[in-house]
Amino acid sequence: MFHNAGQTSLTRLLAALLAAVLFASHCSAGEPVPVIGDALFLGYDPDAAAGKNISGATCFDDYQCILVADEMLAIQKISLFAADAMPTYQTGPTYGLFFSDYCTNISKKKACDEVDLEAIARNGRRVFVTGSMGNRRKSGKRAKDRWFLAQFVLNENGKPRQGSLQVQSRRSLLKELFRKHPSLQPYLEKPLQCGGLNIEGLATAGDQIFFGLRSPSGRDEGQAYVVQSPDGILTAATKQKVEPTRLHVLTFKASDGTPLPSVGIRSLETLGNRLLIVTADSGVSKPNSRKRRDDMIVRCASVPNGANLPNIAGGEPMVPRLWIWDPLKGGDPVEIAHLEGLYSDEKLEGIAVLGNPPPDAETVDLLLVIDGQKDVPPLALLRGVPVPP
Repeated sequence: MFHNAGQTSLTRLLAALLAAVLFASHCSAGEPVPVIGDALFLGYDPDAAAGKNISGATCFDDYQCILVADEMLAIQKISLFAADAMPTYQTGPTYGLFFSDYCTNISKKKACDEVDLEAIARNGRRVFVTGSMGNRRKSGKRAKDRWFLAQFVLNENGKPRQGSLQVQSRRSLLKELFRKHPSLQPYLEKPLQCGGLNIEGLATAGDQIFFGLRSPSGRDEGQAYVVQSPDGILTAATKQKVEPTRLHVLTFKASDGTPLPSVGIRSLETLGNRLLIVTADSGVSKPNSRKRRDDMIVRCASVPNGANLPNIAGGEPMVPRLWIWDPLKGGDPVEIAHLEGLYSDEKLEGIAVLGNPPPDAETVDLLLVIDGQKDVPPLALLRGVPVPP
């Protein structure tokens, strides 16, 4: 099937260029600008559709960025040219094979573990990736492979440093991140349709890792959760070696002060001592058959209100919003932007701060990652996002 890859990528590029031209005709300051480039994750099993399911990004100071997708073990480097009037990117190497036994052949889906990579972060040259640690969305069944957290060091030449890979894939240990928090424990390994645990955000600062949860969430109270963990979880060998975690309960409010209902965290990014947070719907699609619905209800029996499958998205999709929040000071996150135009009903799944803004920067530029794109390319720039002091 790969003999048509060049033709396919050219077709996608032309379509993306057309979308960018049409978008530019009515684009105003502060709206995302499409980033044009070749198809992502070429060489991966086409049936995995990794190129359509980009789920996160992190960028170094020199505009070299690493993307992840939630299919197979899909990780790829790109070079971003953000200063151009029409920004572009150039695809680089992929890193799936660096994970050895977890992925032995990227051209075959069954040769790579389905870890469901949902987020990526970095601390210096250390790159972190995490699986969703959630159940399968369509069937609601448990998925052991998705309990996955890893770290590796990326050299300045773009190659992973040999011997730097650390993988924590022991489900019993990763559960300890969440198990001791009463607000989370009932939702471990439960279907997403009743609020089962589902990670979609990741950030690092110092020796701390922050996990942003799409679900569970306080759907009526506008609440979503961030779990803060020491990075020792990567090398923990027993439950006794897993250090205690901290649960942050964040309340997201509309401009009139009312809580945003059914809100979930879709991405995290470090900005100095603070975190940028992307929110959108916490809910997922409903079961596509009566049999699956009945099976999910059984699996949700121990979850509060689980029989009602309360975490199902409905109505108009929630506009993706961007917030800033200080883990040390606490309090409510402050909204600083939301997506407009063609991007208002797209799925914003990841953000990355570009360049190296100073601590007192009044604005930042962001790379946006769009999952399951409808009318736009998978990457975009959002320039001049205001940052409150």
